[in-house]
Order: sequence, then C-alpha cells, then structure tokens
Amino acid sequence: MNRVEQLRRLQMIDFALQEAALFLNSHPDDENALQYYKKFQQFRTQAACDYQECFGPLTNRDNNANTWQYIDGPWPWESEA
Repeated sequence: MNRVEQLRRLQMIDFALQEAALFLNSHPDDENALQYYKKFQQFRTQAACDYQECFGPLTNRDNNANTWQYIDGPWPWESEA
C-alpha cells in the first residue's frame, strides 16, 4: 500500500473506533460493542505500526528516532497527487 492508501486505512479504522465509542457511551453494557471496539483498537495499533515502518511518525508523539523525522513527510494539507 502506498502512503495515501495507508492513511485512508487509518482514517477508516479511526472512524469505526469513534462510532463504537459513541455507541458505548449510551450502551456501556453491550458486550458485542465492546468486543468490536477492542478489535478495532488492535487494527488501529497494527495499521499505525505498518504506516510508521514505511513512512515515519504519524504525529510528533510518535517520533522515536534520534532525529526529528516528523517534519520530513508531507504535511496533511500537502497533496501527493
């Protein structure tokens, strides 16, 4: 997957997580919803790891290198098209 595809994947997973969290706010005892949320947390962790292996840190908090790599990639408003 290229950079744009991986970012899109992360956005879709983040959307699913947020929707599940909103549902859980009003249905906190729904075990199926909680399992869904936990599954997508795992997807998110893996997708972020995959992205960062290929393209560097997603946020400044993810910059774990000895250099400040966070500024090397295109900024969110910079199109790669």
